[in-house]
Amino acid sequence: MLARHLRAEEPSLFPSGPWDDVPDAELPTPPLREGLGRASLKVSTRVPLAQAYFDQGLRLLHLGWGTEARRSFAEAARQDPELAMAYWGLALTRGPGARYAADRAETIARALALSEGATDAEQRYIVAATFLADKGPANGRHGFVREMEALIERFPEDAEARLLLAGFLSDGYEADGRPAAGQPYAQALLRELLRTHPHHEGVHYAWAQVMVDSARPEAALESARRLRLLAPRVGTALLGAGRLLLRTGHLREAREVLEAAVATEDAWRAQESLPETGAPVAGLALRLLTLACAEAGRYGEAQSWARRLRSRVESVTPHATQGLVFAASTLSSLHVRFGFWLAAADARVDLGDEGSPAERGLLSGMEVYARGLRALEAGKLAEAERACDELDALHPPLSEERKAEGRTLCPRDVARVVELAACELRGALESRQGDTARAEATLIKAGRLERRLRAAGPMPFSRAARETLARARLRSGREDKAVELAEALVKERPGSGHARFLLAEVHVARGAFTEAAQAFASFLECWSEADPHLPELRRARIFLGSNAGQPRVVESASC
Repeated sequence: MLARHLRAEEPSLFPSGPWDDVPDAELPTPPLREGLGRASLKVSTRVPLAQAYFDQGLRLLHLGWGTEARRSFAEAARQDPELAMAYWGLALTRGPGARYAADRAETIARALALSEGATDAEQRYIVAATFLADKGPANGRHGFVREMEALIERFPEDAEARLLLAGFLSDGYEADGRPAAGQPYAQALLRELLRTHPHHEGVHYAWAQVMVDSARPEAALESARRLRLLAPRVGTALLGAGRLLLRTGHLREAREVLEAAVATEDAWRAQESLPETGAPVAGLALRLLTLACAEAGRYGEAQSWARRLRSRVESVTPHATQGLVFAASTLSSLHVRFGFWLAAADARVDLGDEGSPAERGLLSGMEVYARGLRALEAGKLAEAERACDELDALHPPLSEERKAEGRTLCPRDVARVVELAACELRGALESRQGDTARAEATLIKAGRLERRLRAAGPMPFSRAARETLARARLRSGREDKAVELAEALVKERPGSGHARFLLAEVHVARGAFTEAAQAFASFLECWSEADPHLPELRRARIFLGSNAGQPRVVESASC
């Protein structure tokens, strides 16, 4: 999707990617590959290889793999130096921000200079792109949209133009769940494309990306499944499919697709003789695999994925401190999810004299938060209060740091994660102290902070805020509000055994034993492949055994 290439880059295990600083003309020639999809746009060239490489670049542009798209467009330009649209592609894939502004401007100027002999449609593509290359996606937004709309009106059969516009307009969702300005427009364009071009890999990828954070992610379930068939050798496409499957609760399928994403990228990296730092997808896929296993109660397997993530980082010389911190936060959040506070506190790394303020702040937050949870569980409320104060003092300086550029971990993202942990811990403490009203307000704030986190940022190392809020409501005797929240969590995360277990416990607390039996049975179905030693399984079986005479119906759990 075009938005992925033009807006702020997402932090990753390794801040620099392959060929970031290599000029377009010096990029190594990629092979023409199968398994990347079938998108095609006829351009003004008499060189078959130039057309082939242009089409490959277009497919990868649609599928969010900017690095490889750029290489393909560069090769198209080498094959036919007069091909204006090759430079159009290079301008769109060069990378966001001020760092490459001069390169983008120079490339789009070359495209304009060559466009005189191109078709009317190609000229319109290039003119639209000048607004983005010269002014950036924010200032050039209006001009780009207007030019693309004129192109679509003139050539209504051009699916690529509609898809590029939809990809640019995909603005996501605000913290309260409302769609951002361009989101409904993008969805309307994509719905029509799904009808007219049901076999277009870029359409299915864009639809999955647009719907994954919506209130109806299941609307893109079929697209996620088709991506594995349409673009089996594109790691970004498999990653997008895996994320959608995870969001809709199809955890087994999600794990299979995410494992395929890692394997696909590793095969590509081996073919290109690139080091671990050349893998843009594997790091995030491994983090999502850890999360998928955690939701299914597969604690041991989740640890193995988190450790595999760390081993990838440690294999790089010199060590990538950002990758080490990401790996540590993934493992720490896993331990917290299952209530192993001591293990969470030990999931640290030694950065030595290296490490940015953001990296050090994230590690400090993890350690302090885990220490606070241990104190809270032990009833040492004064010690838990000190941990809250430490977290409160940690995040304001981070939020005042300069915003990071490129794929570097942003201090402001870390500040949000630490602030969330501080709110969740303090809300739990206030609930334990009996300050019901204050705990409710604090945990509602934590829930809002949680929704504002960027999906690709550092993994939050705190417990789910609304799960803590449900337990706080139980503690204060507000069982009806607690069950309402627990049911909402199950609906939002249908594959989460943790959410189903919480719902069962809430029903037990309110004395609704038939409903509790149904929820426990549904939980056991969801955790049918979970590690057998987990205490939640024992609790559910004991309850069901002691209520064997109660009639119950097992819900379907998509795990």
